Amino acid sequence: MKDTKIYDKIFSIHDQAIGALRALHIAPYPSHYKKYFDEIFIEQADSALVKAQQEDEVLNEAHDDLTHYLDIAHRAIIAFVETHADISHVAELQSNYITKATQDGVERCANFVEGLSELGKNMSEELKKSQSKIEELSSELQQAIAQLTTDPLTKVSNRKGLVDDLNSAIEAGQTKTLPMVIMMIDADNFKSLNDVHGHLAGDKVLYFLAQSIKSVIRSGDKVYRYGGEEFTVVLNRCEKDQAFSVADKIRSKIESSHLIYSGKSINVTVSIGATLHRSGDSYDDLMGRADEAMYTAKSKGKNRTVVFD
Repeated sequence: MKDTKIYDKIFSIHDQAIGALRALHIAPYPSHYKKYFDEIFIEQADSALVKAQQEDEVLNEAHDDLTHYLDIAHRAIIAFVETHADISHVAELQSNYITKATQDGVERCANFVEGLSELGKNMSEELKKSQSKIEELSSELQQAIAQLTTDPLTKVSNRKGLVDDLNSAIEAGQTKTLPMVIMMIDADNFKSLNDVHGHLAGDKVLYFLAQSIKSVIRSGDKVYRYGGEEFTVVLNRCEKDQAFSVADKIRSKIESSHLIYSGKSINVTVSIGATLHRSGDSYDDLMGRADEAMYTAKSKGKNRTVVFD
């Protein structure tokens, strides 16, 4: 963690957990330590600390996904080498058979043709096995790549996906303005919602927000879970006069929807900040303006849309 204050808070909770175990004469085995650490964390963690923990968890999940991806890639290489060796062996046998049959003369031509046909059949079978293995591994690789850029809770793209997609677009916009709009969408009073209804309800709300946003935008546009209760939307082929309309349509749809969780109605609103691409923008430029517009919407009373040129 780069934030010194957060680093100090974590160690303070750690010290308290160890102190509690020592006072109760309980050995600090991982299961005992985690129980007391989690209890103290829940009591003392502020929003900054909770957000830092969530970001840490996202990084760990990404690391696990990457490890899985590399394992598949490694197995793909091994499978290719093995298959290549099998085919090479059949090809060598076939070559030897042709040479031997030629040396034995024309009288053994019939046997030669029969044997050659069998070797050809073996070669074809090995090629089919190879193709089947390649298709299987290709499918696994595609799934692994998708997992690297998909948020498991909301089922939309994650921040890594946003960085990859935006950086590709930004390269094309170094010398010209792109018809592209970036939105930052933040759930209003989300901490209070978690406190009142519980974290499971909060997870349901996050999924609802992601799917609501997705239902409003076009198929060529994309929604990402930026982190915590924040989402980012990238609108392509979108001009200034359309930006506010689309953003406010998202805000209005969420405001007018009513979630039911454990028999209770949950009302959710969002604050939205949007900005248009400018020639030469960097990733930080775009995200910074969108974030500033979103905080402007918050400061003006929440549940509203602000667009910066």
